[in-house]
Amino acid sequence: MRLSTTPLAILACLSAAGCGLNSAVLQRGAVDRTGVLLNYSCGAAMCDPIDPAKPTIVFTHGWNPLPNRIRATFGPAAAAALKARCGDSHNLLSWDWNGVRVSPLGDGPVREGRRQGRMLAAALHSRGVDPCRTQMVGHSLGTIVVAQAAACLQELGPFAQLTLLDAPTAFHDEVFHELAATRHAAIVENYWSPGPSGYGGHVRVPGVRNYVVRGETPLRGVVDLSMSNHVYVMLWYYHTIRCPAMPHGFQSSVLAGLCETGAPLSVQSGADVGRVAEAVPDAADRLHPIGVRPQLLPQGADVDVDRPLQHDGVVAQRDVD
Repeated sequence: MRLSTTPLAILACLSAAGCGLNSAVLQRGAVDRTGVLLNYSCGAAMCDPIDPAKPTIVFTHGWNPLPNRIRATFGPAAAAALKARCGDSHNLLSWDWNGVRVSPLGDGPVREGRRQGRMLAAALHSRGVDPCRTQMVGHSLGTIVVAQAAACLQELGPFAQLTLLDAPTAFHDEVFHELAATRHAAIVENYWSPGPSGYGGHVRVPGVRNYVVRGETPLRGVVDLSMSNHVYVMLWYYHTIRCPAMPHGFQSSVLAGLCETGAPLSVQSGADVGRVAEAVPDAADRLHPIGVRPQLLPQGADVDVDRPLQHDGVVAQRDVD
């Protein structure tokens, strides 16, 4: 099942199946937020400013098809896991738009994703977020949100990293061509899930790092969105934050080294190292004050994953042409 047919199918499966909504990333209960940047950093109230001395990680969920019944909790859950693992080392922000009613017809989802992205960009700019010291993680329609935000802030330089979780194939042209994600981030990751209840796919754009994440219940996920491979990618990434032994996911974050003791960062350009260096000539100096100096790897370097990776039933492997 791919997104060209899924907007109405999602509504149908949630209504019919009732869904076992009891995970860290998806819960019962409405939250009527229509686009707000919340601060979940250590010691911060939700509307507090960021600490400019720290790097920033931004999480956003995807389209909530039943905002009066369920809520995506990926942002606060991921932030809590990061605080437990890394302490007070990052600004942890979540873009919450659970309450938005999205039209499933025509280009309704894309229009709303772009609108949310412009709002997110304005909120990040007003908080003083430095893209070069920031990773954004988006799931599903949230991949358009973060790609649009990165494009809007391009004059401030490329983001350190965009992590895209099961970007539906119907959105690939928007994310990777119209919004040109690899032009606006030093690293672009595409984690996708195959099978009848995964919506993503391999991206054949230079500079994109592709990974496959295989869920446990691909068939059940056709009639129960909460058990789908699509949602599972988000849950898998959350588990990689909780469990440092799991390779990739957050372990591939340019900011993960801050959770350890002076681990160096390796940064590969999402499109062209020279272009990123030209756009942000002081990139190394802007990251150095947080305790790590990035090393720009030559074009073509890639994450080395030669075998399936497993933890608690969650499997990921490198996706290659």
